[in-house]
Amino acid sequence: MTFKKNLLIAVALFTATSAMADDFSVGAGAVFNESPYKGYNDNVSAVPLMSYEGEHFYVRQTTGGWIVWKDGKNELSLTASWMPLHFDPDDNDDGAMSQLDERKASAMLGGAYYRHESWGSLKVALAADAMDESGGVMGELSYFRPIRMERLTLTPSLGVFFHDESFNDYYYGVSQQESRRSGLQQYTAGETVTPYVGVAAKYQLTQNLYLNASAIYTVLPDEVKNSPMIDRDDSFALMTGLSWTF
Repeated sequence: MTFKKNLLIAVALFTATSAMADDFSVGAGAVFNESPYKGYNDNVSAVPLMSYEGEHFYVRQTTGGWIVWKDGKNELSLTASWMPLHFDPDDNDDGAMSQLDERKASAMLGGAYYRHESWGSLKVALAADAMDESGGVMGELSYFRPIRMERLTLTPSLGVFFHDESFNDYYYGVSQQESRRSGLQQYTAGETVTPYVGVAAKYQLTQNLYLNASAIYTVLPDEVKNSPMIDRDDSFALMTGLSWTF
């Protein structure tokens, strides 16, 4: 299994790190994550780290944005992002799960709004499946607050993700045909609201070299954890890595 199996980790983990983006930085890291899908073990995967903050354009890990309005407290942008949730039956150790159809990753198009205050920042985002894999929509409402010290910046965050019925049914539902092949119960997933809490840390080792770490914990909603494809109630991820700032 690879890191792309878990959307909640791939998106939420980098949400926290995007709050600390520099003008331009690149690096590499490793992620430990727990997949909610049956038949996958805990794993460690390598991931690239990249961020760019320009006057009209940004790259924040898996999301690129074109800023259409920005002032001292507000930022509104159009976004394009990679939605990495993916299920490959050929890469699953569970006999029944290996009989299911593949669920593919997809690109998402949408928008994001940030409001920055002295007490922290709010983010509201909405995006739709641009490749029509699930045909679904996902949204996010989150809060984060960077706490800056001499060399260390800590950014605690909390929020919720929204996924509509089409999105969830594609990634967690079991069709009648799949049920006949696999023996798993037929299942249709509805829309969900998924809470998460996380913390990101960035420590300056030298003038240009930074140590990064992030942790994220999510509670799976009933519509997800009741799926016969799922065998967990929650999910956890930890990322560590190094980045070089230009």
